[in-house]
Amino acid sequence: MDYNWVKIAGSLPEGKELIARNTVAQLLVQGKRLYLANFDGGYYAGDARCPHAGGAMDKGWLNEKGQIVCPLHRFCFNLETGQNTDGEGFSVQTYPIRQLPDGFYIGFPVRKWWFW
Repeated sequence: MDYNWVKIAGSLPEGKELIARNTVAQLLVQGKRLYLANFDGGYYAGDARCPHAGGAMDKGWLNEKGQIVCPLHRFCFNLETGQNTDGEGFSVQTYPIRQLPDGFYIGFPVRKWWFW
């Protein structure tokens, strides 16, 4: 898949992190409200609205399995794929995070003009 990469933060001093480990924060990028999660030093991002009932995923938390938990009904989602792990069939749009020497970037999928 092709991505448009958008810089979200500059480089950090060694040992510093964008957000504390095993936490979730709000991320605003190009008018989109997203969640940013740090699970054991890996960064993940996704849409901030739960697909079930619109809960604020950026107000959720990470469980011991490395899943983001919606604070509204406690549905759990895989950080990498966005798939609901409880079997309800919902999924959250996720976006890759890439760390380069000059900072951190988030990837938004390139939409083909013939897709809606």
